[in-house]
Amino acid sequence: MTSRFWARVQLALALVWMLLIAPTLIWWRDSVLWVALMSLWANIAAHLSAWQAARAERKIDEAGEAS
Repeated sequence: MTSRFWARVQLALALVWMLLIAPTLIWWRDSVLWVALMSLWANIAAHLSAWQAARAERKIDEAGEAS
């Protein structure tokens, strides 16, 4: 998957989270399930970001070894 794809995915997900601000504050503020889902998503997103960073670093290292 390309960096352009991941940039679009991240932008789309950021927009989704921004759209969820109002319902969260109005209807779901006392929902334990909603807080649990947000926490899970935050952990997943953090691990995916770290994985992408590690992939980028590995590509840079491989390019340096090849030259």
